[in-house]
Amino acid sequence: MSPANQTEVNEPSARDTTDMPEFSLAIPLYNEERNTRAVVGELVQVLSNAGIDYELVLVDNGSKDHTGGIIDTLAAANPRLRPVHVPENRGYGWGIRRGLDACRGRYLGYSWGDNQIRAEDVLAVYLALREQGNDMAKATRIVREDGWRRAIITHVYNFLLPLLFPVGVKDINGCPKIFTREAYQTLHLISKDWFLDPEIMIKAHRQKLSVVEVPVTFHEREQGKSNVKWATILEFLKNIARYRLFRRL
Repeated sequence: MSPANQTEVNEPSARDTTDMPEFSLAIPLYNEERNTRAVVGELVQVLSNAGIDYELVLVDNGSKDHTGGIIDTLAAANPRLRPVHVPENRGYGWGIRRGLDACRGRYLGYSWGDNQIRAEDVLAVYLALREQGNDMAKATRIVREDGWRRAIITHVYNFLLPLLFPVGVKDINGCPKIFTREAYQTLHLISKDWFLDPEIMIKAHRQKLSVVEVPVTFHEREQGKSNVKWATILEFLKNIARYRLFRRL
């Protein structure tokens, strides 16, 4: 089925059982046909070997390549994989929110589908949350292999945002981000674009959620093309102004 003919899925499909998994991870995928199999395969192996009761919610975020078809093929072969198709890309945050809406686990979160965060680090973030009893756990990228442009954009985020909003963490955009279901339900996320990560950290700080940061390596993208561009900074600045105005109103 081509992406144009796919319908958005937000509820569990008929083949899902009534048993809810312990851990649900949403993975947004936008034109990631060259990374999807590797990312999903590595996560399946690592989580299975660790004995985790998991599900992966694979979000085709309006892809124009074969990502949607790959997701369906993988899901047909593994009942722990659940496809969500967003017919039109409406932004980074929108795809993540659609995936989180479909997550059923006691713990839920999201991680990227570009293969720059390894499955072992996703597992480490999840275990830190489960074993330490916090409300939220997130990755903090202490080693970066993603190039100077992405690093500059991240430094702008991490420098400007704490000047305007207390966030209480070092790496605002670091993923995966994983929550208890109770903590996630307090956030009431609204962002559809790249401001989703700052929104999460601003609200988590204001609501005094306990957050544990787990150091990870952010690897170089080997396949596909990054969607983070210079326009992301302008979008970020626009959203800062909008968010501050909204708070005042």
